This record gives sequence, structure tokens and C-alpha cells, in this order.
Amino acid sequence: MNTITRDTPLPDTSPHPSAGASVELYAAWKKIYPTYQEGFFRRLKWAVLWILLGVYYIVPALRWDRGDALPNQAVLFDLPNRKFYLFDLVIWPQDIFILAFFLIMMTMGLFFMTALAGRVFCGYVCFQTVWTDLFLYVEKWIEGPPARRIRLDQAPWGLAKLARKAGKHAAWLFISVCTGGAFIFYFADAPTLLRQLLTGTAPMPAWYVLALLTGTTYLFAGFAREQVCIYMCPYARFQGVMFDRDTLIVAYDEQRGEPRMANLRTRRAHGQPGDCIDCRACVRVCPTGVDIRAGQQYACITCAACIDACDAVMDRLEKPRGLIRYTSLNSLQGQKSRVLRFRVFVYGTVLLAMVAGMSWHLASRNPVQINIIRQRSPVLIVLSDGSIQNNYTVRVLNVSNQRRQFALGVRGLPGARLSVATSAARTAQGEPLLTVEAGGAEPFLVYLVQPREQGRPGKASIEFVLTATDKSGESDHRVTTFMRPE
Repeated sequence: MNTITRDTPLPDTSPHPSAGASVELYAAWKKIYPTYQEGFFRRLKWAVLWILLGVYYIVPALRWDRGDALPNQAVLFDLPNRKFYLFDLVIWPQDIFILAFFLIMMTMGLFFMTALAGRVFCGYVCFQTVWTDLFLYVEKWIEGPPARRIRLDQAPWGLAKLARKAGKHAAWLFISVCTGGAFIFYFADAPTLLRQLLTGTAPMPAWYVLALLTGTTYLFAGFAREQVCIYMCPYARFQGVMFDRDTLIVAYDEQRGEPRMANLRTRRAHGQPGDCIDCRACVRVCPTGVDIRAGQQYACITCAACIDACDAVMDRLEKPRGLIRYTSLNSLQGQKSRVLRFRVFVYGTVLLAMVAGMSWHLASRNPVQINIIRQRSPVLIVLSDGSIQNNYTVRVLNVSNQRRQFALGVRGLPGARLSVATSAARTAQGEPLLTVEAGGAEPFLVYLVQPREQGRPGKASIEFVLTATDKSGESDHRVTTFMRPE
């Protein structure tokens, strides 16, 4: 297979080909050999990369004491027990809307970020960018700079080439296994699962997910790379809708750079050429193969590698930096650029409201919850003394981290007597006591009886009240019905 470098001329993509010319509907993949360029934005990307990777790999190892035999892993998505533990926060099945709301909030945050600063998320935070950067650095460390990598790919197979290629792919696979392993540690106790993996006793789902994440990381970061950003990611297709002429993008200052000339003699003879010397340094560092001088393109992920490369060239030429820079289309044309504008205000306001709403809900969430299900078979029971009995399943949820005891009472039913099938303990006021373990959800069969002389025909609306017996006095209530004969 012939290796194509960045200096290879691009095919003609004119929409009106000459007569008799064949139209290519599919562009064959061309391997990109991006150059590693030091600079401010490269250092910024490294800082973001290490922070994100550190959080991803370290969080499963963090411990968090919840007491009462609850999991002590700080972040744990306990799917078998249908609970998500996030430090002191516990997400229950009935709180699943919180996760849906969180995803919507993250989407709104992405819209806000895009309207304000373009595809900065793609250039710095996206997992594809982070792991691709890591893989590219490993490739550079083992195989050398782009020119050496090109010669290595074109060279015939031998021991030297085999050793370098094997070392690179072994490092890639090690990173991929660590990536998949860290992911599954979020769904089980990390030390326990690690021992099971090392001894081969881990459950099969863990092996399946580990293999899937290892394979996709190895494939996407090692081989697909820019193809994921250009063809697979839907964000690359619709992000242009959120752009306007004030959106911050990476752009080439055409008025300053043109006409571009590479030859020093020609530049001197021309008189006043542009600052661009057509060195193609901005193209060689681009991880997606974009020539930023061609204008705004959906394949550009706003990583700013071209800015670092161009600034380095301008420094050597003793010219001011900023030929390629973060700017807006209005700024490039000498017009005033506005940061605060309508769409940014709308996205920001909605995002702020969603964050405030989520924070308020989590802060005010009641750690005591009760659900009532009235048994319908039979609808009611007439006892020997004429009293009417209804049966209920009372489900008590204890969201706290301690074992707690609750008193169960009823309102709206004169003379009512409550009893629990599995508990004879009562308060001094005669209310049944229910004990629920930390983080538990316990169902109780409850009998509710009303004396005959105090009963009225038809159904009555009643209210069950659950109150903690500790000093907090936290309570919850639910309304249901009590059925009596007509």
C-alpha cells in the first residue's frame, strides 16, 4: 500500500468536473502523520488530558464510608441493586429522571459552549480527542517524528520494524485494557473485581465489557482517529447550526497572510507579500488533516495545534503572532465581535436554571419516602364483629446511611386501628414501628381496621403518615382510599 503524506496534492473536489471525468463519491482513507508541536495550547491540552485521565482512572479507587454495611466505593453504579452511589448521594430507581435530566443538562451545556467558543469541547475534552492524543504521543515516543514514521511504514519488514511496531501496539493495548478495566470498576467494587480479573473468576459480563471497551479504544484511538471526528460523530454535522459570525473559532487571517509566498527571492521582488510563507506547518500538525487557510471547515475540531505551529514560525520570522488565532468571522473583517448575544444568553439562562433546579431538588430531597399499594383482592374484609378491614402494602424507603425506625400513622379515618404483619412493636401512642436498614427499601403488609359503629358506606380518602422516631422528625405521607360496603 502506498503511503500518502500531508504534502500529497489533494484530489480535485470541484462540483462541476470536466466532461468525461469520473466523479469520485468515496474518498479513500489517507494516513495522517501529525507533527508534535510545542506551544501554549499544546501545554493546555496536556493539562486537560492528565486531569481527565486522572479523574477517570482514580475515581473507582476512592473509598467513601457510608456505614451500616453499605458499599464504601465513592462512585458506584450498582446495577443489580438498582442504586447509583455518588459520594453521599444515592440515586434510586424512582429517581431515574435525575439521570435523564442530567443528560439534558449536559447537552444544553454543550450547546452553550459551542455558541460561545465553537468546537472547543471536541478539541480539548472529548474522549476521542483525549485518547487519540495519548496514542499519538506513544507512537511518537516509539517510532519517532513524522518523517521517521513515514520511512518506517514504507520500509520492508525486518526485526527493527517488527520490534517498533510490536512495542507500539503493545503499549496501545495496555492503555486500552486499562481504559476498559477502569470503566467496569465503576459498576462493581473495584478491589474485589480486580482480584477476580487477575484470578480469572470475574463474572462473564465483566469480561464482555472489558473486551468491548478494549477493542473500541484500540480501534478508534489507534486507527480510526480523525475518521471518528469527520464521519462517525454527529456533532460534527450539526454544530454549524449553533455557530454565528460572533462564535469563537480557529481562523486564518487572510488579509494579513495573503498573498502567500514561500520563496524568499520572490517575496523580496514582490514588495509587500503576506505574512504566510506557505510552509504548511499548520497543515502538518493538524490531527484531522485540515488546511485552516482554506476557511472554516466541519473537520476542524478547534484544537489550536495550528495556532502553536504558526506562532512558532512567526517568532522565527520576527513577525507578530496571530496569523492563525482564536477569533470570530466579524473580528476577521474588522467588525466588533459580541460575546454576550441572544443565543448565548438563552443557552446560558436555560443551563443556569437547570443547574439551579437540579441542585434544589437534590438539596431538598426527603430521605424518608413511603409508597402505598392498596390490595384489591379482596377489596375489603368484614370481620366477625362487623368491623371493616383493608389491607395495604406499605413500602418504606430509607435514603439515609443509617438504620432507622419509623412510626406509621393514618389520618382521615375515625377510630382506625393499624397493625403490621411482621412487627408488633409500637410507640407510646400506639403507632406501629417499622425498622428499615440503611439505604433499604422494605415492604410491609399493613392491616387497617375501622369499627363498625364509626364506619360510613362507600369509600373514604385517607392519608398514611410515616415519621422518623429520631431527633430529625423527618416524615412523608401518601393519600389513598379505604373501602367500605355501600
